[in-house]
Amino acid sequence: MTTIRDIRVPEDLWERASFLRRAEWRATIEDLLHDARLSPKYAGYYLLVTPKEETTSIEFLDEEGEVRASVVVSHSVTEVVLREYLQIIKKMDLEAHETGRLEALDMGKKVVHDAAARELRRTLPDLAEDHATYRKLFTLLVALQVDTTKLVHARSHAMR
Repeated sequence: MTTIRDIRVPEDLWERASFLRRAEWRATIEDLLHDARLSPKYAGYYLLVTPKEETTSIEFLDEEGEVRASVVVSHSVTEVVLREYLQIIKKMDLEAHETGRLEALDMGKKVVHDAAARELRRTLPDLAEDHATYRKLFTLLVALQVDTTKLVHARSHAMR
């Protein structure tokens, strides 16, 4: 059971995004809605996730749209792992024909994704109850900061 009602992005950002990018955001948001285990203190809230130039804010809104809590994630927190994560994805896209290499890169991608989740947990320790939720949050932050629709291996992991 999810502890949050919905996750939204600012309307102006949504309107500027391509159809594919909106679909990517929807899929990422659905993952969080169905599987996230946020702290019980956020139960029943709507999340508004707003990427800015140097930060991403997450506001917890009540039924009337009033902000009841907020957290800010500095991009400096995830900058290094985000850069490494995107480099691995781009290598995967270029080397998709080399199965052995693709599997190694995929493992590297998972390791970096885990590192990002741990960094988010250190930065926002009271936000979620489990590592998987922090991983999903990182996925959403990546999708909002970078147009991942042009990166084939951005969301999926290699099938074994």
